[in-house]
Amino acid sequence: MTTTTDGGPVKRRRDRAAREREILDAAERIFGDRGYQGTSMDEIAAEVGVSKPLIYQYYGSKDGLFLACLSRLRAQLLDAVSEAVLAAPDAEDAMYAGLVAWFRFLDEHPRAWSVIVDEGMLAAGPAAQAADEVRADFVELIATMVRLNLPADRETDEQEIQVIAQTISGATERLAIWRTRSTNPPSAEKTARTLQDLLWQGLHTLRGD
Repeated sequence: MTTTTDGGPVKRRRDRAAREREILDAAERIFGDRGYQGTSMDEIAAEVGVSKPLIYQYYGSKDGLFLACLSRLRAQLLDAVSEAVLAAPDAEDAMYAGLVAWFRFLDEHPRAWSVIVDEGMLAAGPAAQAADEVRADFVELIATMVRLNLPADRETDEQEIQVIAQTISGATERLAIWRTRSTNPPSAEKTARTLQDLLWQGLHTLRGD
């Protein structure tokens, strides 16, 4: 081990975990701004102040770095939505809280959506699969909320629930894209409330209310 002149260990300026966070933060920003094809590893290394070989050592390739960004975003997004849903007092509030958490997350991570839907990377391959897994996890959260909103004595039709969950997921994606491109987007709360009101009418019909 390297030591100082007095025999003590040299303090590392940044441990690996801290460096990885810095690299992923920079990569998310640059991938989000420039897209996969327009991003270079040199640029990311310069942004963080590390060598390019170090990034390759950690992530193996540009694809590996992109996948690491996507994996972190996936975990953060699902944690935010899941925590909001679980903290809600009832099923109706759970759906609203989950939608608010989704839109707030994208507001707080404005480049996240660009990373997730980067067409230059996600047409095929492992990144496309990882993005599909993000959607699948979100769809399953929605499906769970739909099930909670149905009467206990109503026979569950899983195909019906999947149609509803896929429709809600598609609507949230289109709203996310529209809000990122709008010069005056509605707040996360207003967007979620408007969508919730629309969805709730349909769920009342399914409930037989």
